[in-house]
Amino acid sequence: MLVSEWLKLHPIHAGIVHKDWNLGLLMQALLSNSRLHDLYVLDEADKVIGHLSYKKLAKLALADHCGAHTRSELLERVAPGSASELMDVHFASARPDEQLSQILYRQLDHWVEDLPVLDEQGKLQGVINLSDILFAVMKAG
Repeated sequence: MLVSEWLKLHPIHAGIVHKDWNLGLLMQALLSNSRLHDLYVLDEADKVIGHLSYKKLAKLALADHCGAHTRSELLERVAPGSASELMDVHFASARPDEQLSQILYRQLDHWVEDLPVLDEQGKLQGVINLSDILFAVMKAG
């Protein structure tokens, strides 16, 4: 099955944010939907330019409540900037024309629950959720 076919059968609301959003806005977007695990940062042309994980945002939001033990933890206590300053620019993604079986290995190798599907221009087409795939496999098998 093609990724594009899967997206039609299993549409998911993706967490979309803009590069100038601060941590408060990012957390509001993330917590607005309990199924969101990741946020995707868009530029002015709606191209995905970065990724923010739930775990990373939680660490930043809760930094004042945790003890700092490592240098990276101390650096996280610096006042966080905008989404473009916090995002990861290197992240796993899929294309609509790939086979679902191809991207499943990528998803497992990168340990990501949600894998964004980007078209040739880098625009977000949808998200492949690993739990949805597992559920479909278990239901069919």
